[in-house]
Amino acid sequence: MGTPVTAILGLGREVGDAVARRFNELGHRVLAADASAERLVTARNAMPDEVELHHGDVHTKLGLRNAVAAAVEGFGRIDNLVVIPSIENPDTLQDFSQERFDKAMAQTVRGAAQALKVFAERIAEQDDLPEAGVERLRQKGTVTFVLSYSALATMPGRFTESVTQSAVLGVVRAGSLELAEAGIRVNAIVAIRPREEKMESWTSKRTPLGRAAQADEIADAAAFLASREAAIITGEVIRLDGGRWGLAGVLDV
Repeated sequence: MGTPVTAILGLGREVGDAVARRFNELGHRVLAADASAERLVTARNAMPDEVELHHGDVHTKLGLRNAVAAAVEGFGRIDNLVVIPSIENPDTLQDFSQERFDKAMAQTVRGAAQALKVFAERIAEQDDLPEAGVERLRQKGTVTFVLSYSALATMPGRFTESVTQSAVLGVVRAGSLELAEAGIRVNAIVAIRPREEKMESWTSKRTPLGRAAQADEIADAAAFLASREAAIITGEVIRLDGGRWGLAGVLDV
């Protein structure tokens, strides 16, 4: 039985650490990449020693190719990507700056599309794992994007974040159709993260379950989407929002 290889592109504040731990526990070989050397130092203390770390850009074609090449060089192949795009700092439409906005769009949205292209090119060059087996369970590879809740619902003061995160969902939908024939599944996880819960004191009033998603819960969802049990799922968004999507007002708490 072959050993799957998973690369995590961008670590976020704590989600990437949890994803690395979860995939490692499942027997995957894992590479975690981030543009911040400081963030990688912090991650080293939170991840198993078996996880390889890669310092480099994860938005440009060259940076993405280097990250994928690092996984292939270290482990011989690559089977899954978990992409955690950076979240833009709060801003309003009145703060709009074309230069800053274009940079955010390039890093987040164009970077997401470029990640699919680079990954698909590599997948086309490698053989299936021996465990691919039954046609119902066959998959060449998976890509999972982990996004903030602003991808689905927003509020004033998060203009650029909302535009870029929601635009990645367009990449997911279009990319899933483009890559289906190649056997590559593309999905997204949209979660209320602990970061938002700390920033917004009213999170409990807007969330029936009363809290944000834990990093380990996001990691479990990513592991499921990359598994053979999810082999029929592509182009989907899994919401980890504690029931917020169905709430019309606020809770009396």
